[in-house]
Amino acid sequence: MRNRYYVSLLIAFLILISPSHDVFAVSKVARSLNVLEFFGGGSIPTGTRDGLPDYEFIINNRSQDVDAKDIYNNSFHFGIDYGQLRSAHWLVSLGFRYTKHNVKDTIPLFQDTVVIVGGNPSYNQFDLDFNLNYFLTDLTKTSFSPYAGLGIEGGILAISDDINETDYTANIGLRLNFGADLRIWDSEDGRSLVALSSVNSYDFYGSNDRPKYLNVGGAIKYYFSP
Repeated sequence: MRNRYYVSLLIAFLILISPSHDVFAVSKVARSLNVLEFFGGGSIPTGTRDGLPDYEFIINNRSQDVDAKDIYNNSFHFGIDYGQLRSAHWLVSLGFRYTKHNVKDTIPLFQDTVVIVGGNPSYNQFDLDFNLNYFLTDLTKTSFSPYAGLGIEGGILAISDDINETDYTANIGLRLNFGADLRIWDSEDGRSLVALSSVNSYDFYGSNDRPKYLNVGGAIKYYFSP
């Protein structure tokens, strides 16, 4: 009788710990989703600059800082990113980004001094785009998830006009990312979903007089299991 009692206790104990063991094993394997993103939006000039990427603003041997809104008009950007959402919260992505820099025809410097931009110049920025963003909630379990993070972009600025040959300049930029994803569709097996995303950023650094912007836009994202 006593042996049967011990056997019964052992079987009951194994039954109790087996589900918790399975849960523990699952929790140790973090789920990941691949992400394909198509984005675009408007770019609003911010901050000050002491020159164009190919021209310094100098009066009496002194550099002149000028509000970006007096140098550039509002512009646009678009691109594509591919990445992976890890542990339901961390999104790491790499992609391509294009930005059009719209330089004004006349740039005021100091008092009555202005710069006349002639030759119909065109400033086109082509970047590799790296992002690390953190989502507050698990998009597979909730339909809405805000995010914030950092972005690094580096590439080539192509400057061309009606007179000179195209000039190429390398530069980098740093920005703060923020926005939110709204899930609009998911598959029955839970292995993929589609989200509309608010994709915004603020440029806080640009080398070689790279323009800085407040970027406001949107994206469509396709999440799918590896």
